Amino acid sequence: MTTPETAPATDPGAWDAALASAFAILLDGSPAVDPAVGPATGYGVYYASDSLDEFLFPSPWTTSDALSGREPRQLPDPDGEYPFSPWTWRFDLGGSLFRFDADLLAGTGPWGEDGHKGPRPFDDAFVADLRTVAVVDEFDEALVHGADLGPLLARHEVDLTGRNAEKLNTWLTVLLRVATDGTLTDALRAATFTERGPEHLVSVGDMSRAREAAEPWEERLSTLTHPALRDHLRMLCLSPNDARSEGGFYSGADGWPWSDILEAVGCSLVAGWGFGESQAGTAVVRLPEQPPAR
Repeated sequence: MTTPETAPATDPGAWDAALASAFAILLDGSPAVDPAVGPATGYGVYYASDSLDEFLFPSPWTTSDALSGREPRQLPDPDGEYPFSPWTWRFDLGGSLFRFDADLLAGTGPWGEDGHKGPRPFDDAFVADLRTVAVVDEFDEALVHGADLGPLLARHEVDLTGRNAEKLNTWLTVLLRVATDGTLTDALRAATFTERGPEHLVSVGDMSRAREAAEPWEERLSTLTHPALRDHLRMLCLSPNDARSEGGFYSGADGWPWSDILEAVGCSLVAGWGFGESQAGTAVVRLPEQPPAR
């Protein structure tokens, strides 16, 4: 008799069963159950990277139309091909979050009259409009969704694709929202780089050397009956020290992989991964409930 554990790896049912087992392990024994997900609830995945923010502008995809658009899109790969590349994802730019530094908004510090950054590439009217659609965190930084930022760029003729925008790097940063269907299962598929199917798993041979996962994940993952998936996830559950050079470090729901900035917009952490020396990270989050449409 064929069971999910013994079915061929190409059998979609076997693959789905293997993922369900893996996600339950990562969620500390809780199944990745997807309750009825409607417009007021859901899960998402965000990706942040210091190196992305450092060289974000000028960028051809930060136009008003692109940020306001509804279609997910793939972004140019700035790093080149490597295992666990975020540039295999498609991104929801309208759902992505852009963070404006407090000094940048206020025109103070380096952006002040005698500051070395020079005048801001937008005026006070833009800042005033931005604050009406943004969430301001405890540090007086403004967080705004791409869907809200896009119309402001057009209205105030702010160009983030030109050379003048280069000085905004690290002062205007982004948390990219990965395009998923709103379920926890799909969010975990994206965050674990398993959404493209078993033929795209990362083998230990793709890394510089084979490693075991950090404790307790090596023992827990050893129960998986899908060998390729087990090895793939091992590389995403390394120790923080091993993950400095390759693979990833799994923090679960114990700590945000970069910062708790998403809490300012009402998200709660479900699972997080850090990469490098905490220069990049992925977070699966429970999205804030939205009021019903009138």
